[in-house]
Amino acid sequence: MMELILNPIAFATLLSALYVLRFRGWTQPRRVAIYFAFFATLEVIASRYFIPRDAFGPLLGYLCLGLTVPVLLAAFLVWWHEHKEEETGG
Repeated sequence: MMELILNPIAFATLLSALYVLRFRGWTQPRRVAIYFAFFATLEVIASRYFIPRDAFGPLLGYLCLGLTVPVLLAAFLVWWHEHKEEETGG
């Protein structure tokens, strides 16, 4: 039962973090929120109506949440590097 909530949130979080990293999402936080809401809704609908109940266990949700951490760290480092470059004028 926990997979019905954990997995969609974890998938949407990972996809949103990848979006932030790829498309510099920190400049458009509203777009990131819409992206997250879209994928979370899509995943909830899919897990409730189309995906068999035992197809994904809770470990997959934890894996996605774990993979989100290095992606967000990379996005932070890119953001930090860009701001450092702006300050130095280079």
